[in-house]
Amino acid sequence: MNTYYEVLGLSQGASQTEIKKAYFSLVRQHSPEKDPEKFREIREAYEHLKDVQEDRGPVFAQPKDPWAQKFLKQIQSYQRSGDDELFRDACEEACRYFPDEIQFLYLQTYAQRRAGNTGKAVKSGESLVAKDPDNKWFWRELAFSYQERGYTRKAFGAFDRAYELGCRDNEFVLEFSLSCNDYGQFDRGIQVLTELLGNQKRWKREEIPQVLEGYTGLIAMYMTSERDVLPLLKLFRDFLEQYSIYAEENLDILSQIMTLFVLHPSLNQGVSRSVIQEIAELFGEAVHSEEGKELIEDLMGASQVDRIREDPRLGETMRNGAEAYFMMDGMPLDIRTFAELDIKLCMIEERQDILPELDLIEEEYPEYFEKLKDFAGKLRDGKNLEYMKSSMLKQYIRLEPYMGESMYFEKYPKERTRRMGTVVHEEDTPYVRKEKKIGRNDPCPCGSGKKYKHCCMRKEG
Repeated sequence: MNTYYEVLGLSQGASQTEIKKAYFSLVRQHSPEKDPEKFREIREAYEHLKDVQEDRGPVFAQPKDPWAQKFLKQIQSYQRSGDDELFRDACEEACRYFPDEIQFLYLQTYAQRRAGNTGKAVKSGESLVAKDPDNKWFWRELAFSYQERGYTRKAFGAFDRAYELGCRDNEFVLEFSLSCNDYGQFDRGIQVLTELLGNQKRWKREEIPQVLEGYTGLIAMYMTSERDVLPLLKLFRDFLEQYSIYAEENLDILSQIMTLFVLHPSLNQGVSRSVIQEIAELFGEAVHSEEGKELIEDLMGASQVDRIREDPRLGETMRNGAEAYFMMDGMPLDIRTFAELDIKLCMIEERQDILPELDLIEEEYPEYFEKLKDFAGKLRDGKNLEYMKSSMLKQYIRLEPYMGESMYFEKYPKERTRRMGTVVHEEDTPYVRKEKKIGRNDPCPCGSGKKYKHCCMRKEG
């Protein structure tokens, strides 16, 4: 008998109900008067197992040999110290002296894996499961060893076996899901993560990062397997609503999840979009730092940009405008200013097409319209647009040589000619104006007798 479970005739991980039932049955058979030695062994096993937490690992009986007990104390000391090499060496020596003590073989497998000796860990783990094929903890350790050794198929098989035997601790399930992903078993991976995340237990604060890792893996496999994402979104919404107090301290991984939800086209359609909006609102209410609020604003803006890019009802200028207004917050001021001028100048030129698009933006993309609101009012009013355009062009022309690309001058090359005195290159040779440039207050060359600004200049504008 090597473990307390075996003393009571039970398998590893037996429930507290099973432990109590086995104990009371055995003490009736082995009373302290008739069989004191056996009774003491049963009592010791029960005392160790009656309050054990079933996800902490196997529970072994104390070795009977005094030297084995000394070995065990030394091994436990090295394990607590964090010295993986001494921990491994002590385990290997203990196994040489006590080859039948299965506790030492289990510790050796774990120690070899921790020390990076994955080949040895695999051999030790295979010996473990050969000695006790129904021990979930032995299969768990073998699965981890296979995984770290890179044996994808064997790892999946060992994880699956340990899971069927009842292994359910958070670390195991997360690693099992990774193995499912590596081996292409996405349905199995989704199943085990959904069982973990969908149970009704109350998560502890220290478990929240693992739960969020689980959601990250689940999202990835949902995308790969092209499943209906709505159940996942609802599951995450309910989780975030219940554990919103931990949002701020897990901002990094939450932002990754939110980015996947908000930006991935397959997750942002139909009913899913409204659930994502609920998630974003919950996230926004849970986060109070400036960093968190900026993150939410960026995410929602990026979501709008993606939707606007795909909207066939909008023209190129309005689509490019979304990027200029939402995606350049971290850029230097001159770049942001130039980008906005570029868009506004194009909108003035395309006013008749832009006006109905503004109505659409106001109705369906309110965050975008809010950024355009003041300028949209001026476009709709239509007054003094020429003056506004002239004023904007002065700043635009000053910045344009340093910016590389300019959509406005590319779409309207005549404007470059009029404003800068040269035409766009023709056959790589620029044309330079030869005649004197007409001033705003000069007589109009058409012979009307009016000033240029009150005659042909207005017509050209």
